[in-house]
Amino acid sequence: MRIVMMNEFYKIYFDGKALSKTFPYRQSISTATDIIFWGGSNGFTWNKIVLPGTEKASEYTDLKDFQSRVDGLREEVSTKVAGKTLQEIKSFANSVDGSLAIFQWWMMKKVQEKGEILTFGDETLDWILSNREVLEMFMTSGDVESDRYKDALKILGELIKQDPKIKEEPLRLRLAVATALTHSTPVTSMAVPRNKMDWMSVYQEYVQLSQEEGTLFQPFFESTAWHLRYVVGSWQTEEEHIWARENTPEGYDNPSKIGGATHPMMDYKLKNDDGVSVHSGAPYYYYLPVSMESMHEIGGVCGAISKVAAGFCHAYGVPATPVGQPGHCAYIWYKNGDWSLGNDVSGWGSSSTHSGIQYTWMRPAYYFRVMNDAQKNLDGYRLSEKMRIASKLVAPENRFPILEDASTECPYNFAVWMDLEVAMEEPSLQKEMVQDTLLPSLVAHRELEMEVSDIAREKTVTSECFGDTAFRVNDDQGGTAYCKQETGDFELDLVRPSTIKDLKFQWWGWSKPAEYDMYAMSEEGNYVLVRTQEDERVEGWFNHWSYLEGWDMKTSKIKVNLRKGKLDPWWKTVYFGIRTFEVSGVAHDVPVDVSSGKPVTANSGSSDPATLVDADNSTVWNGNGGDKSWFEIDLKKICVLDNIELFWEDGNRPENVQVTYKCGSGMESEAPAENPFNKVSLDMDFGTKLRVELSGGSSGLKGVKACGVSYGGKDILKLKISDAFDNHSLVKNDLFNAVESMAYED
Repeated sequence: MRIVMMNEFYKIYFDGKALSKTFPYRQSISTATDIIFWGGSNGFTWNKIVLPGTEKASEYTDLKDFQSRVDGLREEVSTKVAGKTLQEIKSFANSVDGSLAIFQWWMMKKVQEKGEILTFGDETLDWILSNREVLEMFMTSGDVESDRYKDALKILGELIKQDPKIKEEPLRLRLAVATALTHSTPVTSMAVPRNKMDWMSVYQEYVQLSQEEGTLFQPFFESTAWHLRYVVGSWQTEEEHIWARENTPEGYDNPSKIGGATHPMMDYKLKNDDGVSVHSGAPYYYYLPVSMESMHEIGGVCGAISKVAAGFCHAYGVPATPVGQPGHCAYIWYKNGDWSLGNDVSGWGSSSTHSGIQYTWMRPAYYFRVMNDAQKNLDGYRLSEKMRIASKLVAPENRFPILEDASTECPYNFAVWMDLEVAMEEPSLQKEMVQDTLLPSLVAHRELEMEVSDIAREKTVTSECFGDTAFRVNDDQGGTAYCKQETGDFELDLVRPSTIKDLKFQWWGWSKPAEYDMYAMSEEGNYVLVRTQEDERVEGWFNHWSYLEGWDMKTSKIKVNLRKGKLDPWWKTVYFGIRTFEVSGVAHDVPVDVSSGKPVTANSGSSDPATLVDADNSTVWNGNGGDKSWFEIDLKKICVLDNIELFWEDGNRPENVQVTYKCGSGMESEAPAENPFNKVSLDMDFGTKLRVELSGGSSGLKGVKACGVSYGGKDILKLKISDAFDNHSLVKNDLFNAVESMAYED
């Protein structure tokens, strides 16, 4: 345990980690005249005290200097962001000074929270901290296990001192940063677990290989520092990589095939040739180092197969890492610009980062693919991350717009979404600010909705014969829906009336129906036969595709009846197998009453305005405003407004009606109203409040009804998430669940 006593407060550390927040004194410690030690009843003893003026005074001085540096950076950033406009904050974050200040403060804060300090004055450390590209790369190349930033900085500094070319050559810089971040937690050798990989040797190995023409594959040279972390983090030694290159199976020595090299090289064996079980550990491998060569010669099960696969990739500089699945070990590797899952049993949804491997944000392996997309837009990702950090130094009620904009700069910065949800739960957050902030995202989404897209994706599929696999009819995870009955059917709920442009199936194997009928549900709720197998165009004969043209009728559901299936050639139990069912089209709005039960205010002297939206025609609202009466409806949510209907009491009607509306804190817009003022069109414009002013005549109203489509704050967040993570459905589901659990009401 360590207690650090500063002038105004003290902190307690245990094993290098702060146990609590700082504790303030009643008076400054500088006024103290004595030091008295208490305690010891529970067995602990005081070992050392370091005071200014002793031979250890430098420890206090360094701590004080570091604390002062952290506080100064916090003040510098806070001054530039607190109370500033969003554009001013973005400009600061995007500037050289802003970038350095934000990332320096955040990194040093992490060091401080571990009870550690940085000692300044070292030329290399000063260069790292003052070079924008280096610091940004260091802070946006993935999380560091246990926040060991001090250890990573030390490794990076030693690498630079050993190889000054790191300062000049981008590839060496990326490789050095990757090595420092990854080896801040020692990496264990797979062959001899008691040995730790020497990070200097790892770095030098890949520098040397990068200078040999044709040894490393192109992905190595194009990788960011984050990608390279899954190369330099290899569990195999340089000698094993040499063996791998010398023994690569024919046809696998290229970047699009190397991930599969393990399969012809490995025998799946539960027991070795002497009958010893793989579960015995060392005896299975005859107490030899568990190297790639040993596993090739002796065999192994899923773990060996997947770790050898990663080793082959690393030998050529291709990012790869083992991943865990329930009762199984698979692997992922970088192929054609994305991560591919190999030796797979359970799919991405059941894959998690292997122990001993560092990861960013969350342990599920599918987050690798999200970070991969973030790295494709490094400028946006870095700006997004700086805005996220800067938001922590503004008032809690002002964080939401900054974080929402950060999620636009880089939708794949998962950390921003986590902070955004916290910001949206802030009790002091103004609803108009939320509406103003989210409106651009809603506008962008609705424009996107007008484009033809797969409107079947993630919609509900029900089927008795496909049972628990029915969801695979239209998911994007590459699974197959199976029906083991000779006839079957499924129903797809499109939720909203939709125009259908075209449809396509991909069947599994040859388990395709010889006959089928397709029905579409009309807006009246009736099913109509629209297509049969006679209308399809087929491509291929195995895992083949069927293509169908769409139809004009607006459709809310599609039902398909399947007949005369063909048994699969493997299990001989499946008559119908569907790998993909896509429906291209455009979904349409269904306007409803968005004003019912909403809060209404009115001019003084009027009757109860709540009767305007109570759906009770026996109640009448009277303005009683003389020449002018008015009422205003707070719709609570952002609404796309179709029209407002006014239901007048018999014989009552004003001479003039003026309808205005606005969205959030925006400007008011006026909608032209013409006698007899029964319905006023609002042209599907956006609004959160509706105001109606009446003058002349009488103003008795039985009620009003504003028709449109409403979107709450959580609804819009989910739409934005859906648009951003269209190709990452598993992450999308995680975020949806987080949004649903938010304590936020419009």
